[in-house]
Amino acid sequence: MTNETQVLVALILWLFLFGWIGMRRGYTAELWLLLITVISWILLQEQGDIFVRLANSAGRFIALVQAGGLTAEPEEAMRIVADAPRVITEDNRQGFLFLIWALIVLITFVLTCDTRLVKPKPKNKFLSFLIGAVNGLVFAALLLPVLNNLLETVTLPQDSAIEGLLIVIGRFWTLLADSLAGAWSWVLTWPAGAWLLLITALLLLIAWPLRGSAAGKK
Repeated sequence: MTNETQVLVALILWLFLFGWIGMRRGYTAELWLLLITVISWILLQEQGDIFVRLANSAGRFIALVQAGGLTAEPEEAMRIVADAPRVITEDNRQGFLFLIWALIVLITFVLTCDTRLVKPKPKNKFLSFLIGAVNGLVFAALLLPVLNNLLETVTLPQDSAIEGLLIVIGRFWTLLADSLAGAWSWVLTWPAGAWLLLITALLLLIAWPLRGSAAGKK
């Protein structure tokens, strides 16, 4: 089997998987996911500087709060803000924007699974499968370059497929663990107010599905 044939088979399996997911979710939910995925990607690529400036402004505000600048003299507060390092730099800008896009896609996927928000339409399995497959094609085009950058740093053995699979899984696991550790270290630097906002948001996320379950029992 040639490399081109292997790629074709892998692509067919990928599209079939997304098509099956589309049949399970319905074409309305898949269409919303497709539109938001594409539009958010384009907007972040074209207008990503807006989010970068917002993140850096939030970083300066956190630095100001941590240094007690809210009760300091105006000149001292301005000095603290001016000396605060930028949270998002040119080195991590693309990663930051990609993370925002991934969160938007994830939230959209979860919300469109909720039949209270996206009303189920009369089933059209072919259309649902088709839009799901298109989503698969879009995700392949957007995610494969990122995954390829990761796999370029991995040396795979040529004589053992199982060993190569274990190496790739280990590389993904190491990357995930390092990312979570770095994120946790950053979160530990948050002031009490940021923790309060985070806990409030988590409570709201937990209460939302419970609210729907309680309403359904009435």
